Amino acid sequence: MQQDYKSLEELSRVRLSKSFFMRDFLYSEIAASYMLVNMPEFPDLAIHAGRRLCEELLEPLQDTFGRIHIRSAYRSPEVNDFGNRNKLNCASNAANYGHHIWDYRDKNGHIGATACIVVPWLVDQIERGGSWQEMAWWIHDHLPYSSLYFFSRLAAFNIRWCESPERWIKSYAEPKGTLTAPGMSNHAGSHTALYPGFPRFVKPGHAVQTLGSPNVQASPAPNTQPKVAKQGKNQGHPVTAAVASVIAPSVLQKARNDNLHITAAMRGSGKIKYRAIQANHLWRKVNTHHSLENAIDGPKGAKALLSGKLEPQCSQYGEARFVLVWQEGASEGCVLTRRNGAFRLATLPVDELEVFDRTGGASEQVLGKLFA
Repeated sequence: MQQDYKSLEELSRVRLSKSFFMRDFLYSEIAASYMLVNMPEFPDLAIHAGRRLCEELLEPLQDTFGRIHIRSAYRSPEVNDFGNRNKLNCASNAANYGHHIWDYRDKNGHIGATACIVVPWLVDQIERGGSWQEMAWWIHDHLPYSSLYFFSRLAAFNIRWCESPERWIKSYAEPKGTLTAPGMSNHAGSHTALYPGFPRFVKPGHAVQTLGSPNVQASPAPNTQPKVAKQGKNQGHPVTAAVASVIAPSVLQKARNDNLHITAAMRGSGKIKYRAIQANHLWRKVNTHHSLENAIDGPKGAKALLSGKLEPQCSQYGEARFVLVWQEGASEGCVLTRRNGAFRLATLPVDELEVFDRTGGASEQVLGKLFA
């Protein structure tokens, strides 16, 4: 419990943007009421997603309309699942990955973060005869949001950042339903006439350098080319270019190794790590293999899983897309897939694989580039 407190204390001090710290997003009425710890399992990914949410959406809103109030933001899988099972206005974990659960990617493998906010300026505007639709169209015209969901009380709304924006707006407030979405006739173009009298847009300034901590360090700014941090005692681990859906071209050129040979660079002295990406589970961890040979060719290895022969794993978690295998202490690990009936293997630096593991997985789009 003391370790949880210290880790949470350090995490809460991480600065996400000029106005916001991680602490602003960790309070949960569910967690406080039912004595749950609302802490990310993968803090690096939560920080990365939260920083983009703050810098690209919340800061511009606050700069333009004045102080905003955070109603609900980050939820750990434990807190969200408790809220869902007890009908406390929480969607399922699967639906909230990449939304309120910042440290897990969504069903499409994308990083995202949602906050439910109240803008006092909008509350006053509605009392003067305005509407939530005005704010919705203003955000649609000015900010790179992924989704907005408006509620009746206090004109609160969910605002989501995502690395692959969906750009839709829905509402539980009257008039209920979908205001706009891609493909609708009202989606494109300027909507200035629909929010008369709104303040002039204050464009975001330069990003504030994130203040990390000895144990939890924020990710680098999105416009930088981060380096992979080597593991060490009390050292933070920034989100790397690989986690941001990019694998360096120099790595890609060296990755292919379709001979399925276990090379000397893949052998280390530590535990074997086995991670499966399946249709219904984006990052399934298995730590029971005792050798690389067993993890790849054994009866419960990667080839058996990719062939659809491993039960109950296949029926329970769905079709296997990729399996990642590496050994602690090695310099390289491997990614396996099955294409046109043939097994294919690519190698990646273990540092890259460890970053995937710390941040909750790798998307199929990222790994697919290894075999393009």
